[in-house]
Amino acid sequence: MKKWTLALLAWCMALPVMAGNTIAVTFTHDGLSLSGRLETPAQGNGPFPLIILAPGSGANDKNATLPMQGSNIVCLYPNLLGDTLHPYRDLSKALSDSGYAVFTYDKVEYTYPNPGVITFHKLWMPVESALTYLKTRSEVDVNQIILLGHSEGSGIIPYITQQHPEVKALISLAGPITPFDSLLAYQINYITQTCNGDTAMARVQGEQILQYYGNVRTGNFNGLTPPLFGVSAAVWSDYVKVFDSVAYRYNAVQKPTLFIGLEKDFNVPIATELTRFRQQITTGADFYELPGLNHYLCTNNDPAFSQMMSDTIIHWLRKSGIVTSVPVVAAASKGITLKQEGTLLKLVSERHDMQRLIVADMNGRVVLDRKANGREEQLRLSGQVAGMYVLKVLAGKDSATFRVMLQP
Repeated sequence: MKKWTLALLAWCMALPVMAGNTIAVTFTHDGLSLSGRLETPAQGNGPFPLIILAPGSGANDKNATLPMQGSNIVCLYPNLLGDTLHPYRDLSKALSDSGYAVFTYDKVEYTYPNPGVITFHKLWMPVESALTYLKTRSEVDVNQIILLGHSEGSGIIPYITQQHPEVKALISLAGPITPFDSLLAYQINYITQTCNGDTAMARVQGEQILQYYGNVRTGNFNGLTPPLFGVSAAVWSDYVKVFDSVAYRYNAVQKPTLFIGLEKDFNVPIATELTRFRQQITTGADFYELPGLNHYLCTNNDPAFSQMMSDTIIHWLRKSGIVTSVPVVAAASKGITLKQEGTLLKLVSERHDMQRLIVADMNGRVVLDRKANGREEQLRLSGQVAGMYVLKVLAGKDSATFRVMLQP
């Protein structure tokens, strides 16, 4: 069993190497010049469907570069210590390989540690300025624009879409529905408890954060109220008006929407966040839970970007009618054909009897391994979470590997 797990994992993590086109661009936002990267496919003539990535909180660059260092990393991600993650870069390349143009950018607080007077629009709305700029690019199909929000970015994309109805679809990746202050207080307590810190102090900090934002929501602040995290209470008031109503805004825009939750994500836990989105979203959105992945789009044991993430997004985009000029490359079957009907897989081998069927998730964890005996086999994948899986079929000298998508 271990041998097959390792072999499947190696296949799952082997991203196709197709050198795309990396275009360095700048755009203007509230009088500031921001750097961005437009990643376009190596194949196809374009214009291409465009995915604009709205980043999570923090002073992120266009790659979301994250050195895995410090005491919290030692505690929370010991097997990633010393690595440097680039989740936005890797996601961009994986999506552009399949025919989509992808745009990421350096955030205001990364480019300008002292950006001058801070407003909500200046700090949280560069995505809107990027959208306006990118619509002038010849590489972009202006009729197929998708906003993808990671973490905090998930809360801003429906707000932007309310003002820009030309956006065709939305993707919420590890997005929260719990208000920012409640989630932050939870994260502080979780990290403190997990890493054997001062839990009493963590509770005090959490209560102070909740009280501050409570005053913000009720308008109980003035010019003498101190800023928090460098942002004034008045600007935080604008922030909560947008982000506290995230579910309402997703419902209001009436766009095809994909919500992705990550199993090992303590920052935005799916048990509360994805569950609450399922309960409150009324527009027929799709919901996927990706096993084994943390907030940074990798596993806790391997810094490599998971192809399961990009495969899931690409499958959903094509299912939603957002297609590209880049042809879909079918898996080589070597005399074995697969027909999928929901969770039922029907296999036919032309030359040899099948001996073994192995199914693994995209992190290489085997979820089914059974013997086969004949030229025709049926396999039902019931009880598995929605997402992408790998099916390996052994049949004499033939073998075949298929990717299988289970719908929610």
